[in-house]
Amino acid sequence: MTVGGWGDRSNIIYYKKRSCILHVHFEIDFIFICKRMQTQSKLDIVDEKYQRTIIYGIICMITGEMYVGSTVKTLDARIRLHCVQRNCRAWQILERGNYKAYVIQHWPCNTLREVLTLEGGWQRAYKASFGDFFVNKYIEGYFTNDSPEAKHAYNEEYRKTHREQSRINDKKYRETHKEQIIAYRKIQWTCNWCNKTMRFSSQYNHKKTCKSKPNE
Repeated sequence: MTVGGWGDRSNIIYYKKRSCILHVHFEIDFIFICKRMQTQSKLDIVDEKYQRTIIYGIICMITGEMYVGSTVKTLDARIRLHCVQRNCRAWQILERGNYKAYVIQHWPCNTLREVLTLEGGWQRAYKASFGDFFVNKYIEGYFTNDSPEAKHAYNEEYRKTHREQSRINDKKYRETHKEQIIAYRKIQWTCNWCNKTMRFSSQYNHKKTCKSKPNE
């Protein structure tokens, strides 16, 4: 067996650990997706508890990071729950121990759809102000059960309101990952059907239009 190769025992242990980590992340993402699907099915059910809706913020006094969420519980109760459910982005602020949690708005709602729409509005506003220091992974207010027309209208509105910020983020990404982008563009790919060599990023369009593509 070659040391440092696939036969090396240390590498086998490493690959097993890496597989376990990937498996755990997959399970977490799968659970999160299931929860969001369950949430989508309850969007328009009227419930009195939504009358106690509050939008809250958590800001890190060390790094300046910001998290925005909603709850029908008290703010203290929601913070305690964040400390238990550590898979939420709020935990990266709470674990430092130096933060400030406060109520942004108290607004009675009737349905979960109203709550998430309200929460998403505040999240977009704070993201526009805090930029990369805004730690929420998802912006609420996008409903998968809505019609294609509603989704299209939401996407158009979001693109218009975040157009300038998107340009800034794209420019910043290109500057910080310049070497990786250049290296990626140099990668070559050869088509198995026509033996034509091209950029790796062009393979997807080529597979659709290749004249030597066999009939399926």
